[in-house]
Amino acid sequence: MHFTTLSKAFLATLSLLSLPGASAQTVPCDPIDMYTTSWFLGNVCKRPPAATCLFYTKGQSKTAKVFSKSNGADMTTIWEMWATRLYRNAIVSNNSLRCIMQDPVTRRQYFAAMSESMAIMCDVFATVMDPNPSSPRLDGIWGQVEFPTLQRSGNEGCVTTIAGTSPDGQDVQDIWSRPGMSCEIATPLPSTMPEVTPLPEKRDVRLRMVRGITPNVPVVEARQESCGAESDDVAAQFDEGGEFEVDW
Repeated sequence: MHFTTLSKAFLATLSLLSLPGASAQTVPCDPIDMYTTSWFLGNVCKRPPAATCLFYTKGQSKTAKVFSKSNGADMTTIWEMWATRLYRNAIVSNNSLRCIMQDPVTRRQYFAAMSESMAIMCDVFATVMDPNPSSPRLDGIWGQVEFPTLQRSGNEGCVTTIAGTSPDGQDVQDIWSRPGMSCEIATPLPSTMPEVTPLPEKRDVRLRMVRGITPNVPVVEARQESCGAESDDVAAQFDEGGEFEVDW
C-alpha cells in the first residue's frame, strides 16, 4: 500500500515536470517597449511578395490564415512573417512574452506594431477579409493601424489598390485606390534575413491576388529558427472568443 502511494506521487511529479515550462529556467519578461514597428521590420523572417498581403478584421484570423493557402492560393498573413517564438502565448516561466500576452493592453500594442510593420512591407495590392467586403469595419487594428499605413507614401512597398474580400473569397470589392497610382519608396531597414530574389513584374496582379495565382518567389532562411505560427489554431487564440483575444 505504501509502495503504491509512493508510486502515484512519483508519477504525479513526473507529470508536472513534463508540462511546458515547468522545469525550464525562468527568463525575464520582455518589456513591451522593445517591440516597436522598427524592431519588427528588422526581425522579419519572411517578407510578403508583391500583391500577396492579406489582412482581416475581428473574427477572421483563422479563416484568413487558412484561406491564404487554400485552393492554390499563396497569400501572406501576419502569421507567417516572424519567428515562431514571437507568436508564443504560453503563460510559463520560460516564455519571455508571457507578461505581454496576458495583458490585453500590451497584447494589442504588440500586435498593432507587428501589423503596422507588415503593412509597411506590402506592395502593389493588398486585401482585407471582412463579412462586408465593400465596407470593412474600421474600429479595430485594421481600421486604426493597417489601413492608414497602407495608404501612406514612403513605405518600403507602394500599395496602389486595396480590395475587400468575403471570408469565402466569392465577393471581392475594390475599396481604395491611390491617387496617381504611385508613391515614394523607403529604403528597407536591415533585416536578420537576406533579401529574396527580385520581385516579379507588377503587371496583372489585380486578379491573380485573390485567385492565388501569385509569383513563386523563394524565401531563403538565414537562421535555423522556425518561421511562422505553429498552427492555424494560434491565429484563433488571438481573435474574438480566443483566450488571448485581439481586436483586429
